[in-house]
Amino acid sequence: MFRLAWLVAVCGLALTAAPVFADDPKPAKKADPTERLLSVLTDIEVDFGDKDLNGTPLFELLQVLSKKYTPTFVINEESFRQGGVENIKEAKPKLAATQLRGVTMHQFLTVTLESMGATYLVKNGGIEIVTVAHAAKVTKSATNAGSGGPDGDSGVSRLKEPLVSAVVKEKPLNEAVAKIAEMYDLTVIVAPQAGDAKTGFVTARLLNVPADKAIELLAIQCDLRVVRKGNAFLITSKDQANEMFNEKLDKERQKIEVEKLREAPAKPPAPPAP
Repeated sequence: MFRLAWLVAVCGLALTAAPVFADDPKPAKKADPTERLLSVLTDIEVDFGDKDLNGTPLFELLQVLSKKYTPTFVINEESFRQGGVENIKEAKPKLAATQLRGVTMHQFLTVTLESMGATYLVKNGGIEIVTVAHAAKVTKSATNAGSGGPDGDSGVSRLKEPLVSAVVKEKPLNEAVAKIAEMYDLTVIVAPQAGDAKTGFVTARLLNVPADKAIELLAIQCDLRVVRKGNAFLITSKDQANEMFNEKLDKERQKIEVEKLREAPAKPPAPPAP
């Protein structure tokens, strides 16, 4: 009798416990490695202490970053060989300052690699160090060749637009573009004519996208347009964008007419009256 009661008790516990296991939540989804990497790039300030950056080879700098902040670095040595650089790992930065403090990893990599004629791509959850020419080719970006002018340009080729890498999930447009502008040192203005559309929600996964295209891909989700003014981006309504485009065409037509008048042969003076 005691044994039967014990079996009934055990069965009762088993039946009671079953729903607990059935209702247990599923294991949490693993974080996207690319999102983790972008967070490290944009949110963490790097610190090399008193290390002389100009006296430290690139490979050693990347080792320090990888050890302290855990990103994975890959140097595309073939791209550098094709550019005439045989041992990029031993190359050293050429910075105006020997130390950089209070900068994010993205800012550090941008400044350091730019001084070496290089840049980086976000790829497979890691950071690939490549030449500017290689980055321009794979991202279909334009470049600005350095002129060696009085502004301190050493003649090193640079990408015309910074490459934007960001994951945006259901975020208001004005907040999303403000964050990107801050991260990549851009001037982005949202015009009043954008109206309520500027707070429309946008979602995007942008990896190594030229800044002008990245902003356009976000704005168009809210049926807005981007007008380029020098090095600034204006996000506005379709109507205002069309008006600005037409004004630009009118100015160009007027300019062409003026040039034609200047190039036209001068009319001979009228003969004197008899």
